[in-house]
Amino acid sequence: MGILFGLLTAASFAAGSVFAKIGQRTESDDDGVYTTLGVTVVLLGVAAAFAFKPPWSTSGFVALVVGGITGSVFGRTLILRAVRLIGPARSSAFTTGTPIAAALAGWVALGETVTLLEAMGGAITISGLLWLVRSRTAGGEGDPAPLRHYLIAAGAPIFFGTAFVIRKWGLERFDSALVAGFISATSAFIFLSVLAVIRHDAKLHVRRITHANRWFVLGGAATAVAIMSQFLAFGFLEAWVVGLLVGTQAIWALGFSAALLKGEEHIDRNTVGAIIVVALGVAVVGFQT
Repeated sequence: MGILFGLLTAASFAAGSVFAKIGQRTESDDDGVYTTLGVTVVLLGVAAAFAFKPPWSTSGFVALVVGGITGSVFGRTLILRAVRLIGPARSSAFTTGTPIAAALAGWVALGETVTLLEAMGGAITISGLLWLVRSRTAGGEGDPAPLRHYLIAAGAPIFFGTAFVIRKWGLERFDSALVAGFISATSAFIFLSVLAVIRHDAKLHVRRITHANRWFVLGGAATAVAIMSQFLAFGFLEAWVVGLLVGTQAIWALGFSAALLKGEEHIDRNTVGAIIVVALGVAVVGFQT
């Protein structure tokens, strides 16, 4: 069951990225972070209202708050920015590095170990990512992009992987997947709201919410499904394994992009080849599971 929840998480995150890319077509100054997160909070709040309420745990609550900010603010902001700059398929290819970051963070925080085979898988994954970057910045097929755009995408899995471990640690102490997901998403939304007030952008964000782009709304709904299934997966699997499964969203993104972004998302043989190598590396990491 955990495997299915992990794959559902990957598919939902990939769908959310593609929906965000469609919404960005008409929103030149909005990557959709605030709107998608707002919709996610509302949907998770409705689900959490009917969920089992676990005994209170201050440490678990704090961990879920920190995990929410780490993943849903920093990680999500970077990946949506990358979606605008290099497209959802190539952005999702970078998120396949999430299990590597999760394995390292899990080793430090949860005592999870990384075997030689897992290290080999990590090396293969990194090789695939380097191939992807080189092919897209060297003027090959498709539209090349500056290296800094790929560095933005590369930062997302670091935050996502770390957030996975923090969330799992919190879930072990605050045992309700739906409530935990709501706490994480809400903390991220509050964090962004405070930043908006500090930057005097509050009115702009309110306008974006009240006149929400329908594709950002769909992206928020997909993200809500992804977060719920992610926390359910944590109940069955180790954090790095969840990260491994979420890494398959690159494959899902290819399918969604081909169906919904015809003529805009340039997917050449280098992109496909790099994603296959990355997926192979992820499979090697998960071989012992």
